Amino acid sequence: MHYSIIINPTAGNGYAKEAWPAIQHELDSSQVDYHHQFTKYAGHATYLATKLAQSQMSQETTVVIAMGGDGTLHEVLNGLIKGAPNRPLPLAYIPAGTGNDFARAYGISLDPRTALRQIMDADQTRTINIGHYRDAIKKTDHYFLNNVGIGFDAAIVSRTNSSKAKRKLNRHHQLGHFAYASQALAVLYNQAPFSLMAQGEHGREFFEKAYIAVVTNHPYIGGGFQIAPTASLDQDGLDLVIAERRSWPTTFWQLIQLAHGKLMDSRLANHYHGRRFHVTTTSLEFGQVDGEEMGNQFMDLTMSTATYPFRQQSLTENQKD
Repeated sequence: MHYSIIINPTAGNGYAKEAWPAIQHELDSSQVDYHHQFTKYAGHATYLATKLAQSQMSQETTVVIAMGGDGTLHEVLNGLIKGAPNRPLPLAYIPAGTGNDFARAYGISLDPRTALRQIMDADQTRTINIGHYRDAIKKTDHYFLNNVGIGFDAAIVSRTNSSKAKRKLNRHHQLGHFAYASQALAVLYNQAPFSLMAQGEHGREFFEKAYIAVVTNHPYIGGGFQIAPTASLDQDGLDLVIAERRSWPTTFWQLIQLAHGKLMDSRLANHYHGRRFHVTTTSLEFGQVDGEEMGNQFMDLTMSTATYPFRQQSLTENQKD
């Protein structure tokens, strides 16, 4: 097996760069055939993955490994699909970012060396569910592994990515939802509710005072919060969760439920499951995809399901072995 490794050295405020020598030592000690490349700018991982996919590498003998955060994994996935949409190279992941939500959903260790072992021990490819979204306004389309969020969650992502809190937590490797949670109250105070139209297999529904709208491929968001506990990478479908702002006490209770993974099933939120959703807004709103900012824009997004091959054991598979 040949491993093509794309590393984002700035992920986790440099944590990926710090972890790489140990990964390289493991690869060399195991006499594994590999080559690696470091990204140099935003979007570079997509470019590198596209070139790998176009290089006629064999699906049977090549695995592309993304090392970084969820954003790095997002870029690599989209690059591989762009480069060879009909000949997907298997993908694997060594988490070294802030949120690491995909790692939680798949069952990948947050310790980079253990994650590498999960890749090297895999003897077969697993096909997982992913999402696809089309932006009708920008005329673009991309794939996602985690979720697409509009409003509250996306505003937190925007505020967190530019905050000193995130950098401080990353320096101490205190990854996860702490950086996001530290920004939640400020975002809640400043964010106005917005009008949202959502259409899916359930029909069409209008929400006058939406403030959370998330289409997700698995349970986790914001570094470990469970927005949709029953969602799974192994099911053919996506989950849409929408919450409206009513009163301040109700809103705080909604956030408490979100923190405990109970918002989806509460009477204070709307939950839908399906293979296709279309959401629109009539105002400029923050958007995020896989923890990366989409910007502040009018939303006209269509989300649907797709699949992609991963070659990596989950932690439960490791325990069985």
